Amino acid sequence: MGKILKKLTAIMLAVLFVMPATGYAAEVKKKPVAEIYSKNSILVDQKTGRVITSKEPDKQVPLASISKVMTFYVAQDAIKNGEVKKDDLVTIDKKMLKVSGSTMHLKEGEKVKFNELLKGLMIVSANDGAVAIASHVCKGDVDAFVDRMNAKAKELGMKNTYFINPNGLPIYDWTKKDGDPKQNHSTARDIATMTKNLLDDYEEETIAITDCKLDHDPSRDCNYYNTNPLLHMYSNVDGLKTGYTDLAGYCLVFTDKMNSDGKSDIDNRMIGVVMGNWCKEDRVRSANALYNLGENFETKLMCKKGETVATGNIDNISDLDNIDLQPKRDCYGVVKNNEDITEKVRYVKIDATPNEETTVAYLDYIDQYGDVIQSVPLVSSNLEHISLVSRVKLMGNKIKRLFNMDKTDEKKELPYTVVV
Repeated sequence: MGKILKKLTAIMLAVLFVMPATGYAAEVKKKPVAEIYSKNSILVDQKTGRVITSKEPDKQVPLASISKVMTFYVAQDAIKNGEVKKDDLVTIDKKMLKVSGSTMHLKEGEKVKFNELLKGLMIVSANDGAVAIASHVCKGDVDAFVDRMNAKAKELGMKNTYFINPNGLPIYDWTKKDGDPKQNHSTARDIATMTKNLLDDYEEETIAITDCKLDHDPSRDCNYYNTNPLLHMYSNVDGLKTGYTDLAGYCLVFTDKMNSDGKSDIDNRMIGVVMGNWCKEDRVRSANALYNLGENFETKLMCKKGETVATGNIDNISDLDNIDLQPKRDCYGVVKNNEDITEKVRYVKIDATPNEETTVAYLDYIDQYGDVIQSVPLVSSNLEHISLVSRVKLMGNKIKRLFNMDKTDEKKELPYTVVV
């Protein structure tokens, strides 16, 4: 009788575990768009990459001077690799000056520190500075620098991004009456990815420049006024880059520190991208909407490394029945006050030699829109004492998978878990 009750209880837990997922999927809400002025936008956080809101984030569009974020990134890589130094004196030549648009007023023959060129690039969006940086890094070969930009984009997984120059200016073929110019292209999502990785790799170097409202170069007696409108509006905004061409419209990628009010468990930033705004005022409106939305979120500890968060059965092995599951690391998530977050455990098929470091499942945190906002691998402290018979069974299951003999549906093979 006891065995029957135990089986019935297990079946009821299985049904309870599976049923909410079906009901939940039917109730998934559509994520609202936060702003109406830009053509494309996205808001993510730096630490976890959670997408708070987006509007056509994967549509490829011209990115104008937002291109210079990648120019800055590649330049920082060159400094890190010892190819150039911040204090290098760059001699300005005619080729560097054959560009239009925003400028830091470089003059032929003058010598400018490499770091001052980086400031001009990011603060006043200097097109001449971008060419000078590219030329210095690659010994006069600007095309080779552009190749590095594209290689970096590929490395970061920016699948919809392509660069043809370091400043973002369109290149027209004046021999043709019709046809679009050649220009750099990207997406709001790719730009957010680029910005997140730049801050992950070179946060101090980046913010030291982009957080400046006004910078003065005493060697040239020049003042650089930052073109980022949000930098002058909010004290916690510390970057990053504006952009504009006739074809791209008014664009902006901004960053703001989330823990300015001390409510988050760790420091974090929001990254907002708005593309294709009709005018400067609309750029501010769309960026402001994303900023205000981001202010409602905090970075919280979702679960702590080593603490039991679930129990479950792995691979239907008796020794692995009701084992405790613990996060492999601390897991932080970006959440809104009183947000409805659902936890779900995903099973991972394991081999015959599991130990305390073996990932046996993942704990997903899912928002009301059905998006996984964070996921953490789970291990078990119970895996040291598995019997030889159980290890043989695990090996048999692995062999079946190798020869495609395992016909079980992995989605249905989720452990029947009670999250505590």
